[in-house]
Amino acid sequence: MSITGRGRRWSRFIEGSSGRALIVPIDHGLTLGPVPGIDRPDDMADWLADDLITGLVVHKGIAERLGSVGNAGVMIHLNGTMSLDAQPDRKVLLTRVDAAMRLGADGVSVQTNFCSENVGENLRILGAVVDDAHEYGLPIMVMLYDKTGPQTGSEAMARMRHFVRAAVELGVDAIKLGAPPDLSSIGELIDGVQAHTSVVFAGGDRKSDEQLLALARAAVEYGARGLCVGRNVFQHGDPRRMLQELRKALGMPGPRAADGGCEGARGGACRCVGSSNVTGCNHRHGSS
Repeated sequence: MSITGRGRRWSRFIEGSSGRALIVPIDHGLTLGPVPGIDRPDDMADWLADDLITGLVVHKGIAERLGSVGNAGVMIHLNGTMSLDAQPDRKVLLTRVDAAMRLGADGVSVQTNFCSENVGENLRILGAVVDDAHEYGLPIMVMLYDKTGPQTGSEAMARMRHFVRAAVELGVDAIKLGAPPDLSSIGELIDGVQAHTSVVFAGGDRKSDEQLLALARAAVEYGARGLCVGRNVFQHGDPRRMLQELRKALGMPGPRAADGGCEGARGGACRCVGSSNVTGCNHRHGSS
């Protein structure tokens, strides 16, 4: 990835000293409806404002309604559908890269659930979005899932490696994958990829704290960039503590600030979503 443009924007999703990413997707509401933990912006305020995460994935409408995201990179998710759809794995484009730019996005993402009947359509969408994103200098992350058959065994591994290679061939900058049931298989899954393309692993279904921390440690061991974890964070009984533990497991230092404020509150440029200046956010920025 070029050090200019896309590279600089992608660096906003990475903690500098460790080179790791801890991204939280909160795009679930479009698919599932109201979701506990992210139903209201206030539900997320505590863990969003403390620089515990390096990135956030969000649909455009919620991006306009959020307050501070601290120093986290903001990724606008471009496609999706509702769980009520007769073909819920067929994700359609719902917005454009230029709309993400107007919201101040640092990157964009798409989800591809590969079924036997939609492979070509997924590749067409992904290729087109990569071209558009790179024209604007935005990095793109693909959330890549295999829905074609059993998820274990050598055939499943071969399919996933094929899907990953196809995404690399089309020019994506980062790939989000579901972790294999056997975490020791992560090395085989991303072999030859992690050297040139950032790979982050999804948290998936709700896990115990130890299971999630084991995934974080395995990601580091096998050279992945980090995690992209949603429900296991925002539906945790204590999201801030879970994020702090994940940072430790990923080898990341403590957050740069713990005062609950955005950059404007610390004398820098405000990074509140949807805001281009201090007056556009809801923080006091040192005022009494």
